[in-house]
Amino acid sequence: MIGSPSTKSSVRSALVVLTLTIQVLAKQTGVEIAGLAYLSDCFSPPAYAAEPTNKHTSADEACWQEAVKLKNAGKTGAALKLLDSGIEKNPYSEQLHTLRADLRSSERDNAGAVADLNQSITLSPQKVELFNKRARIFLRVSQLQAAEYDINHAFKLQPANNETLTLRGGLYSKLDRGDKALQDLNRALAKDSKNALAYFYRGAVEFKRKDYKAAIEDFSKSIELDPSHTIAYQSRGCAYGEFGNYKAALDDFNLAIKQKNVTPHIYFNRGRVYRLVKDYPAAVSDFTMAIRHGLAESDSNVPVFLERAMTYLAMGRPHQAMIDVNHYLKSHLQDPRGYLLRAQIYKQMGNIQAELKESAKAKELGAKVGGIRPAASTAHD
Repeated sequence: MIGSPSTKSSVRSALVVLTLTIQVLAKQTGVEIAGLAYLSDCFSPPAYAAEPTNKHTSADEACWQEAVKLKNAGKTGAALKLLDSGIEKNPYSEQLHTLRADLRSSERDNAGAVADLNQSITLSPQKVELFNKRARIFLRVSQLQAAEYDINHAFKLQPANNETLTLRGGLYSKLDRGDKALQDLNRALAKDSKNALAYFYRGAVEFKRKDYKAAIEDFSKSIELDPSHTIAYQSRGCAYGEFGNYKAALDDFNLAIKQKNVTPHIYFNRGRVYRLVKDYPAAVSDFTMAIRHGLAESDSNVPVFLERAMTYLAMGRPHQAMIDVNHYLKSHLQDPRGYLLRAQIYKQMGNIQAELKESAKAKELGAKVGGIRPAASTAHD
């Protein structure tokens, strides 16, 4: 195990849950919240009330069954409204909170799903699947410390749980501990050869290791077992792109965009391929869509403005390219690619003196000519 959580008291556990929830909210909103992690270690009141327990009535069961029917019929909004009403009447039904968490998670309402799972765990603290559900969400939003806490606690409850083993493999993958990730994921697949998530996580490890053939095979197996897994299509598309099989890459990005929960990364990666095949209008359209969906703000490591600037330059539109590269350099002052591109823009404009100045700056920062890699290897679901 990565570590062992301390469980001195029920209040301590509740504070850990509160801290993890705040971390997720901070991640989603971009607000930096500090000074909270220590609370679970130092808060120890002399007395506290007993924790509430699960109270699932016959009325709650009827509500749950009807909500499941609506969910299976694709009527997520109606199912959520029904659960909202049921939980308002009885906030102590773990089953209602857990189902609402599943629905919120499917809609990528990560903070809402975590809030429901917090309540579910308070009501049924021995159910390992609840910690697994919350850990998966924490992995999705890259709250790795929170995911580690839940995974370790799930192992404590049930050491042989295969889903927990799979999630730990995903955690190791995100921590760039590939050997340990593969060890866990291979063990998980040996126990269950139809484990779609394990294939996906293993594909992510192989992608990082540039074993694109193996990554494609694992992403394909994941898609075969779970055809609705949007990020698996995106990740396989990126692997095809690394092979130079741009047609297959575009096919996968197009399939991903038809799925639920499309992320702006998909538009960025498809735009990148369109630029490489010189379909510049389509590339600009996709980069613009990624920007409108907030990619530059949510993931500053993805150089979407730089890619769109490169596309505008290839179209012979240097002034628009200059606007984009200037915007990019405002937050990436040490990236030599921005200065190298700006030099190329000045060259197209015929401003030789400015071109030489920008080239010198790029060289000073260690400019290296090369493609901009996709971000799919960091995407986890």
